Amino acid sequence: MVKVSESIPQTSNGLPDIAAWRQQVLAEHPRLDSDLVHAATALVGEKDALGSLELAGLIAELNLDVVSVCAGMLYRELRTGRVSSSQVSQALGPEVEALISSVNALASASLLEMSNSRLQDHQQESQVENIKRMLVGMVDDPRVAVVKLAERVIALRRAKGFSETHRQRVASEAKSIFAPLAARLGIGQLKWELEDLAFRYTDEEVYMKIARSLSGKRAERENQVRAIEDRVRAVLRGQGIDAEVVGRAKHIFSIWRKMQAKSVSFDQVYDVRAIRIIVPRLADCYAALGMIHNTWPYIPAEFDDYVANPKENGYQSIHTAVTMEDGHTLEIQIRTEEMHDEAELGVCAHWSYKGEEEDLPQYAEKMDWLRQVMEWHDELGGSENLSTLLAHRASDDRIYVSTPKGHVLDLPRHSTVLDFAYRVHTDLGHACRGATVNGQTATLDRPLENSDQVEVVIDEEAPGPRRDWMEKGLGFVHTDRARAKIVSYFRSLPDDEKEALGRTLLDQAIKMLELTELTVEQRSKLETEYGVEEGRFFIELGCGQLSLFDVLEGLVARDTSRHQPELPGVASDTLAAAPSEPIDGDASARFEICAANRDGLLHDITQTLQRLGLTLSATTGRVNEAADQAIIRIETRVEGWRGCLQLACHLRLIRGVVEVTRA
Repeated sequence: MVKVSESIPQTSNGLPDIAAWRQQVLAEHPRLDSDLVHAATALVGEKDALGSLELAGLIAELNLDVVSVCAGMLYRELRTGRVSSSQVSQALGPEVEALISSVNALASASLLEMSNSRLQDHQQESQVENIKRMLVGMVDDPRVAVVKLAERVIALRRAKGFSETHRQRVASEAKSIFAPLAARLGIGQLKWELEDLAFRYTDEEVYMKIARSLSGKRAERENQVRAIEDRVRAVLRGQGIDAEVVGRAKHIFSIWRKMQAKSVSFDQVYDVRAIRIIVPRLADCYAALGMIHNTWPYIPAEFDDYVANPKENGYQSIHTAVTMEDGHTLEIQIRTEEMHDEAELGVCAHWSYKGEEEDLPQYAEKMDWLRQVMEWHDELGGSENLSTLLAHRASDDRIYVSTPKGHVLDLPRHSTVLDFAYRVHTDLGHACRGATVNGQTATLDRPLENSDQVEVVIDEEAPGPRRDWMEKGLGFVHTDRARAKIVSYFRSLPDDEKEALGRTLLDQAIKMLELTELTVEQRSKLETEYGVEEGRFFIELGCGQLSLFDVLEGLVARDTSRHQPELPGVASDTLAAAPSEPIDGDASARFEICAANRDGLLHDITQTLQRLGLTLSATTGRVNEAADQAIIRIETRVEGWRGCLQLACHLRLIRGVVEVTRA
């Protein structure tokens, strides 16, 4: 991206030349209302005009309307009190003032939730509300998002002069909140710069190492790219394809991300050398692709057709990589002019300068995900960081899975069968007890892949979802949608049902792990530790507000510490001695499984062990003819108490299983 501050005219004394800048921006963007731009520049103070003009210029480059450009110009003036809201409203109208106020409201406090630190409740609530304010503002007027993102880019450009604490906060916010927002809105121009600048401050050593590698080879690479541009242009022209072919600078953060994802060195990153082919028509995209692949050998693993399967944010382009004559790789992107505008400008690409009503559905489509984020946060009872939900929803890493009737659904990568069921319908998710994937029986936690065909198996008599599904340590759900629906179901139950469920859940785990029973005193301590209202420990556990695995962490540690001889005269703290040593580390464990007698039961048990990476050491079985039940004992090695509980939970989900106990 060109830094517009470098093109801002200056007066003889080194200050920004506001009049010359105004003339320049109006010439470059004749769509802007000159009267409004004149009125806005009249309110800009000459001394600190550079940042204001830089922000306004960046917004103009993004194709936003004159209201947005003026809002960017006066944002800092209003925030610092150099001009008042009434002055802006009188000079430019209430729309400009309202937009500045909406953006300015987001600057009252840090938007970043420090999820790795323990904050006071009021601090956490304040930060959550700040993010919610931002999301609500974007839903009401998408320009709030774009102006705020542009403002953050300018802040990062100037962050070198900030204190270290301030610089790290600005960079962390950009990395966790604003860059994902720009990605979801499809504004590539802002996304790349937010990522690169944030990376520079959060991991400067790695950033500089890659930057030096790029710089050291810059002249050679630029000469190579110019020659490649000419070669590709000639190949396409020979087939009657009129294309714009340009070398593309690879962004440092994206280079690092690819190095991490593929565990490769800098020299093995395919797209450090890259070109972009822009053609007039869709048919030309595939014609150009054919010519490229016929001319140079392509790398199949690097081919992606985002034209046939657009990313969730609307991004469309064909990606491929070929090996050139010099043995080095070249990444190529092929797209139409319209696709290119969408990729670089996203929501800004279709901006309506006249406010036509027909443009509104495009904004609604782009912004609908923000409403979902807020709805899920409410369904999760505020237990999930909004920045985490935001990052999940902003991810471009999607898979496409079909129903038996051929209806294609998109899901985040690593989504499970259960995620798929909830993606189709909430009631289908609640009743889901299995599936077939590509014609083969699959478990609920089976991760799905691109092009899988999934048919959900339901139990119409199922009372609802299983409480185990909420435990993150078990891996049944990956998506926020599925987890929110499960959480909402359990939180809607009456307190007595939640309490009974919580007691059963903990009793089963204590028995399974051979821990000492929980006393009233210990329960009271846990309520204090987790900030639970007195008498509501089992209720919170039953509805998922408390994680079973988190609670057991403390109980296992307590029991392990109790396994030592008691000294005369030392109180036992009301706890009886544990019957045996809790599982700690890799250990052999025996389980007894009671289930309805049926064909394939043992096969399903061994498949469950195999899926969890466990080996069956021994097995015996018998049949209770009177109850038509099979009792199967298995022995395997598990990794600690977590591995023991994980296996027990998965065994309970096998069709027909009534009970699983430690043998």
